[in-house]
Amino acid sequence: MKINFLQWDSDFFRKKIGDITIDKEENINSEDYDLVVVKQPSAFDFSLKGYQLSFTETKVNFIKTLNPLHHTDFGVIKDTDTYEKEADYFKSLAYESGKKSRFLLDEKFGEEKFRELYNMWVINSLNKKFALKTFYIEEDGKAIGFVTLQKYDRLGKIGLIAAHPNFQGQGFGKKLLNKVEDFCVKNGITHLEIPTQKENIQACSFYKKQGYTIKDELIIKHYWKNDSL
Repeated sequence: MKINFLQWDSDFFRKKIGDITIDKEENINSEDYDLVVVKQPSAFDFSLKGYQLSFTETKVNFIKTLNPLHHTDFGVIKDTDTYEKEADYFKSLAYESGKKSRFLLDEKFGEEKFRELYNMWVINSLNKKFALKTFYIEEDGKAIGFVTLQKYDRLGKIGLIAAHPNFQGQGFGKKLLNKVEDFCVKNGITHLEIPTQKENIQACSFYKKQGYTIKDELIIKHYWKNDSL
């Protein structure tokens, strides 16, 4: 099987990176990649000659069919279309959103590149390349929670969502999610999808409590070439 070359990832991390989806043990021509990202719909042992497994996660997509909300107390929530903010305002929350990301937990990438990646994510969310809307909550002039929303026809998808660690467990995440759901319903979006990691127990529990169910799961593994470790 042939590996799919990932141009953007390779340029950003300055390494030859590709991915491949397999559902059984396969003979793969690694083509001198520095990193091969292997995606498996189900669990089974897999090895790649000349490469070492450095990281494994299970990506989970949650989904919910949206209905009109009865609660409309969104006064605390602001919209960057109305109250503009610079990217720096949200960067610490973006890092919090990515604390279980494979780009942080696989130390081969390095924390500096993780931060650079999430900085770009915020910038491109605010300029509408990666997101239709960005909602946030602030206190004493600082962002304590935010969420970004992408739209694909009648499907909405959460990009980034986080509450500041000092304000977690106080219902801000629920308020932000309710705001997104309300916006979706009013704008013809019938379903909302939220990706996270199965290993992120806190996030999975939160989404289930908000009425979301698991749509699909995908095991993601990082195989680094031996001489690049």
